[in-house]
Amino acid sequence: MAEASELLRFVRAIGRLKTLRRQGWIDRGVREPESVADHSFRLALMAWVLAQRRPDLDATRAMLLALVHDAAEAIAGDRTPFDAALQAGAEPAVLFRQRPVYDPEAEARKTAAERAALRELAALLPEPVGERLIEAWEEYEAAQRPEARFVRQLDKLETVLQALEYRERQPDLIIDSFILGALDEVTDRSLRELLEQALAEAGWPSAGAG
Repeated sequence: MAEASELLRFVRAIGRLKTLRRQGWIDRGVREPESVADHSFRLALMAWVLAQRRPDLDATRAMLLALVHDAAEAIAGDRTPFDAALQAGAEPAVLFRQRPVYDPEAEARKTAAERAALRELAALLPEPVGERLIEAWEEYEAAQRPEARFVRQLDKLETVLQALEYRERQPDLIIDSFILGALDEVTDRSLRELLEQALAEAGWPSAGAG
Protein backbone atom coordinates (compact mmCIF):
# COMPACT_ATOMS: atom_id res chain seq x y z
CA MET A 1 0.00 0.00 0.00
CA ALA A 2 2.83 2.39 0.82
CA GLU A 3 4.40 1.88 -2.62
CA ALA A 4 1.05 2.41 -4.35
CA SER A 5 0.55 5.63 -2.39
CA GLU A 6 3.95 6.96 -3.41
CA LEU A 7 3.39 6.03 -7.05
CA LEU A 8 0.14 7.98 -7.00
CA ARG A 9 1.99 10.95 -5.49
CA PHE A 10 4.53 10.75 -8.32
CA VAL A 11 1.84 10.57 -10.99
CA ARG A 12 -0.05 13.49 -9.48
CA ALA A 13 3.11 15.55 -9.18
CA ILE A 14 4.07 14.92 -12.81
CA GLY A 15 0.51 15.74 -13.76
CA ARG A 16 1.21 19.35 -12.81
CA LEU A 17 3.12 19.64 -16.08
CA LYS A 18 -0.21 19.36 -17.90
CA THR A 19 -1.32 22.71 -16.49
CA LEU A 20 2.06 24.45 -16.08
CA ARG A 21 2.15 26.93 -18.94
CA ARG A 22 5.52 27.58 -20.53
CA GLN A 23 6.83 30.87 -19.19
CA GLY A 24 8.39 32.07 -22.42
CA TRP A 25 5.00 32.13 -24.10
CA ILE A 26 3.35 33.84 -21.14
CA ASP A 27 6.05 36.55 -21.20
CA ARG A 28 5.37 37.20 -24.87
CA GLY A 29 1.61 37.40 -24.48
CA VAL A 30 0.66 34.21 -26.31
CA ARG A 31 -3.03 33.50 -26.01
CA GLU A 32 -3.75 30.02 -24.62
CA PRO A 33 -0.08 28.98 -24.40
CA GLU A 34 0.95 25.35 -24.36
CA SER A 35 1.85 23.51 -21.18
CA VAL A 36 5.21 21.96 -20.40
CA ALA A 37 3.61 18.55 -20.98
CA ASP A 38 2.41 19.66 -24.44
CA HIS A 39 5.97 20.60 -25.37
CA SER A 40 7.48 17.42 -23.92
CA PHE A 41 5.01 15.21 -25.78
CA ARG A 42 5.80 16.56 -29.22
CA LEU A 43 9.51 16.69 -28.47
CA ALA A 44 9.50 13.04 -27.38
CA LEU A 45 7.64 11.88 -30.46
CA MET A 46 9.91 13.93 -32.72
CA ALA A 47 12.97 12.46 -31.00
CA TRP A 48 11.74 8.90 -31.49
CA VAL A 49 10.81 9.43 -35.14
CA LEU A 50 13.86 11.40 -36.21
CA ALA A 51 16.41 9.31 -34.29
CA GLN A 52 15.28 6.21 -36.16
CA ARG A 53 16.70 7.75 -39.31
CA ARG A 54 20.12 7.83 -37.66
CA PRO A 55 22.20 4.67 -37.14
CA ASP A 56 24.33 6.55 -34.59
CA LEU A 57 21.38 7.17 -32.24
CA ASP A 58 19.27 5.03 -29.91
CA ALA A 59 15.72 6.19 -30.68
CA THR A 60 14.22 4.82 -27.48
CA ARG A 61 16.88 6.54 -25.39
CA ALA A 62 16.35 9.81 -27.24
CA MET A 63 12.61 9.59 -26.59
CA LEU A 64 13.19 8.98 -22.87
CA LEU A 65 15.52 11.97 -22.58
CA ALA A 66 12.92 14.14 -24.25
CA LEU A 67 10.20 12.92 -21.90
CA VAL A 68 12.18 13.63 -18.73
CA HIS A 69 14.11 16.75 -19.75
CA ASP A 70 11.56 19.12 -18.18
CA ALA A 71 10.12 16.75 -15.56
CA ALA A 72 11.69 18.68 -12.67
CA GLU A 73 9.64 21.72 -13.60
CA ALA A 74 6.65 19.99 -11.99
CA ILE A 75 8.19 21.17 -8.69
CA ALA A 76 10.84 23.74 -9.66
CA GLY A 77 8.72 25.67 -12.14
CA ASP A 78 9.66 26.96 -15.59
CA ARG A 79 12.44 29.55 -15.70
CA THR A 80 13.80 31.39 -18.73
CA PRO A 81 17.08 33.19 -19.59
CA PHE A 82 15.13 36.47 -19.61
CA ASP A 83 13.72 36.27 -16.08
CA ALA A 84 16.31 38.54 -14.44
CA ALA A 85 16.16 41.16 -17.20
CA LEU A 86 12.37 41.29 -17.09
CA GLN A 87 12.39 41.61 -13.30
CA ALA A 88 14.87 44.49 -13.66
CA GLY A 89 12.43 46.31 -15.94
CA ALA A 90 13.86 45.56 -19.39
CA GLU A 91 11.58 46.39 -22.30
CA PRO A 92 10.13 43.08 -23.63
CA ALA A 93 9.78 44.39 -27.19
CA VAL A 94 13.54 44.98 -27.26
CA LEU A 95 14.61 42.02 -25.16
CA PHE A 96 12.74 39.41 -27.19
CA ARG A 97 14.41 40.52 -30.40
CA GLN A 98 17.82 39.57 -29.02
CA ARG A 99 19.68 36.32 -28.69
CA PRO A 100 19.17 34.75 -25.27
CA VAL A 101 22.07 35.33 -22.90
CA TYR A 102 22.67 32.59 -20.34
CA ASP A 103 24.10 33.90 -17.07
CA PRO A 104 26.32 31.15 -15.57
CA GLU A 105 25.25 31.85 -11.98
CA ALA A 106 21.55 31.90 -12.86
CA GLU A 107 21.94 28.71 -14.86
CA ALA A 108 23.74 27.03 -11.96
CA ARG A 109 20.93 27.99 -9.58
CA LYS A 110 18.34 26.72 -12.06
CA THR A 111 20.15 23.41 -12.47
CA ALA A 112 20.53 22.96 -8.71
CA ALA A 113 16.84 23.65 -8.12
CA GLU A 114 15.80 21.25 -10.85
CA ARG A 115 18.20 18.56 -9.65
CA ALA A 116 16.71 18.77 -6.15
CA ALA A 117 13.19 18.65 -7.58
CA LEU A 118 14.01 15.65 -9.77
CA ARG A 119 15.42 13.76 -6.80
CA GLU A 120 12.25 14.56 -4.85
CA LEU A 121 10.20 13.04 -7.64
CA ALA A 122 12.50 10.03 -8.02
CA ALA A 123 12.22 9.27 -4.30
CA LEU A 124 8.55 8.44 -4.88
CA LEU A 125 9.46 5.63 -7.29
CA PRO A 126 10.88 2.16 -6.65
CA GLU A 127 14.63 2.63 -6.26
CA PRO A 128 15.81 1.20 -9.61
CA VAL A 129 13.20 3.20 -11.51
CA GLY A 130 13.96 6.40 -9.64
CA GLU A 131 17.66 5.95 -10.31
CA ARG A 132 16.98 5.55 -14.03
CA LEU A 133 14.89 8.71 -14.03
CA ILE A 134 17.73 10.67 -12.43
CA GLU A 135 20.27 9.08 -14.77
CA ALA A 136 18.27 10.10 -17.87
CA TRP A 137 17.84 13.67 -16.64
CA GLU A 138 21.53 14.00 -15.75
CA GLU A 139 22.47 12.58 -19.14
CA TYR A 140 20.41 15.26 -20.86
CA GLU A 141 21.93 17.99 -18.70
CA ALA A 142 25.50 16.82 -19.30
CA ALA A 143 25.00 16.71 -23.10
CA GLN A 144 27.95 14.34 -23.47
CA ARG A 145 26.27 11.46 -25.28
CA PRO A 146 24.98 11.68 -28.86
CA GLU A 147 21.33 11.24 -27.88
CA ALA A 148 21.52 14.07 -25.36
CA ARG A 149 23.14 16.46 -27.81
CA PHE A 150 20.55 15.52 -30.42
CA VAL A 151 17.58 16.05 -28.09
CA ARG A 152 18.93 19.33 -26.75
CA GLN A 153 19.12 20.69 -30.28
CA LEU A 154 15.75 19.19 -31.14
CA ASP A 155 14.33 21.02 -28.12
CA LYS A 156 15.35 24.31 -29.77
CA LEU A 157 13.83 23.22 -33.08
CA GLU A 158 10.52 22.19 -31.52
CA THR A 159 10.28 25.53 -29.74
CA VAL A 160 10.85 27.39 -33.00
CA LEU A 161 8.13 25.34 -34.68
CA GLN A 162 5.76 26.25 -31.86
CA ALA A 163 6.78 29.91 -32.06
CA LEU A 164 6.04 30.00 -35.78
CA GLU A 165 2.66 28.36 -35.19
CA TYR A 166 1.78 30.96 -32.58
CA ARG A 167 2.92 33.75 -34.89
CA GLU A 168 0.47 32.56 -37.53
CA ARG A 169 -2.30 33.24 -35.00
CA GLN A 170 -0.73 36.40 -33.56
CA PRO A 171 1.27 38.13 -36.34
CA ASP A 172 2.66 40.78 -33.97
CA LEU A 173 4.24 38.18 -31.68
CA ILE A 174 7.96 38.74 -31.13
CA ILE A 175 9.74 35.39 -31.53
CA ASP A 176 13.17 36.52 -32.75
CA SER A 177 15.00 35.34 -29.64
CA PHE A 178 13.87 31.74 -30.14
CA ILE A 179 14.93 31.74 -33.78
CA LEU A 180 18.27 33.44 -33.20
CA GLY A 181 19.04 31.04 -30.36
CA ALA A 182 18.17 28.03 -32.51
CA LEU A 183 20.27 29.29 -35.42
CA ASP A 184 23.21 29.49 -33.03
CA GLU A 185 22.70 26.11 -31.37
CA VAL A 186 21.16 23.75 -33.92
CA THR A 187 24.24 22.45 -35.69
CA ASP A 188 23.20 18.83 -36.33
CA ARG A 189 22.92 18.63 -40.11
CA SER A 190 19.56 16.86 -40.27
CA LEU A 191 17.99 19.14 -37.65
CA ARG A 192 19.48 22.25 -39.25
CA GLU A 193 17.86 21.26 -42.53
CA LEU A 194 14.46 21.01 -40.82
CA LEU A 195 14.97 24.33 -39.04
CA GLU A 196 15.88 26.18 -42.23
CA GLN A 197 12.99 24.55 -44.11
CA ALA A 198 10.52 25.62 -41.42
CA LEU A 199 11.85 29.18 -41.46
CA ALA A 200 11.73 29.33 -45.25
CA GLU A 201 8.13 28.10 -45.30
CA ALA A 202 7.24 30.76 -42.74
CA GLY A 203 8.88 33.47 -44.84
CA TRP A 204 11.49 34.20 -42.19
CA PRO A 205 14.76 35.86 -43.28
CA SER A 206 17.49 33.42 -44.27
CA ALA A 207 19.72 31.80 -41.68
CA GLY A 208 22.62 33.82 -43.03
CA ALA A 209 20.79 37.00 -42.11
CA GLY A 210 20.36 35.85 -38.49
